[in-house]
Amino acid sequence: MIYFDNAGTTKVDNECMAILERYCLENYFNPSALYRQSVEVKKDLKRARQEIVSALRGDGEIIFTSGGTESANMAVFGVTKRKGSRIIISKSEHAAVKNSALKLREIGFEVVECDVDIYGRVDEKKFISLVNENTSFVSIMHVNNETGGINDIKRLNAIAKSVNKDIIFHSDGVQAIGKIPVNLRDLGVDLYSMSAHKIHSPKGVGAIYLKEGVRINPIMHGGGQELGIRPSTENIPAIMCFSLMLKKMVKDLSKNLEKVSKIKDFIQKNIDESIIKILTDENCSPYIISLALKDVRGEVMLHSLEKYGIMIGTGSACSSSKKNTDHWQLPYLSQSYKNGKIRISFSHENTVEQADYFINKLNLEYSTLKRYT
Repeated sequence: MIYFDNAGTTKVDNECMAILERYCLENYFNPSALYRQSVEVKKDLKRARQEIVSALRGDGEIIFTSGGTESANMAVFGVTKRKGSRIIISKSEHAAVKNSALKLREIGFEVVECDVDIYGRVDEKKFISLVNENTSFVSIMHVNNETGGINDIKRLNAIAKSVNKDIIFHSDGVQAIGKIPVNLRDLGVDLYSMSAHKIHSPKGVGAIYLKEGVRINPIMHGGGQELGIRPSTENIPAIMCFSLMLKKMVKDLSKNLEKVSKIKDFIQKNIDESIIKILTDENCSPYIISLALKDVRGEVMLHSLEKYGIMIGTGSACSSSKKNTDHWQLPYLSQSYKNGKIRISFSHENTVEQADYFINKLNLEYSTLKRYT
């Protein structure tokens, strides 16, 4: 099997399995209970929180959630905002941010979407024109989940705060953490959301970072867990895996970047650009390549490659079941490419040999499928 859909989810690392067993079968105690075993688990939870902040070089708090979608919702809905104030997102935001922001529009907020380039990166001049004194909240993703396009979050945050120092700036860091350098102190963001299963941890856990001094309101109500912001008993086994894997990925960041960059470069150099458009450039994350096939549907190619044991994506797994007729990339593509989007995304476990096999089968299947168009 060749798994090239790591932007969708990743294989759980072997080291996590021992942690899961320990915290499911031995240290399974509720951290909110008062007996000694629970107190020890609560200490482990506190340590994991501190380790994640340290790995991302932040000055603030980590609130654990069920994943990136919940974290994004907490950012959008949890921040106190003036009714009718302006909210800025990019046109290429993940559905977790975009659909949440559109809900705010329904109750009277002014939601504006900033133009992006073909790689999903924010148009800085357009962004400058949109930020005004009435802006209360901005959410711009760090790394685009479809193309790997990297936004200059530090710069965009500085622009926003120069117009109105009270703007709360959130960034979706789901495709960034553990894959590109992330220094939250340097970025200066107020809120930063993340997900564990993109970095070889189990599904069902994520986090939101709150810069020191930033406050958000709970969007769910129950017990007093997670500093009273996110009620529900914490998913300790997955949280401990998350902490371990983030530390591991940050430690191996340069080595992994070098490895996946070679894979990406190999694919880009061996793509036939007369029939396949590359929607990724040198300023994108090396973990993702976005391609558009001429006159062949991306979903058809996905299923055609399955028989060779090759798994790829067609874009965000969270929106794959919906017809997206206003996709932000479509204005940049001619009609013959618009239905041909595929996404290839890597982990450090992939190899150049796998990339070579993929290219061979991609070309073979393209030749076959083109006959039927």
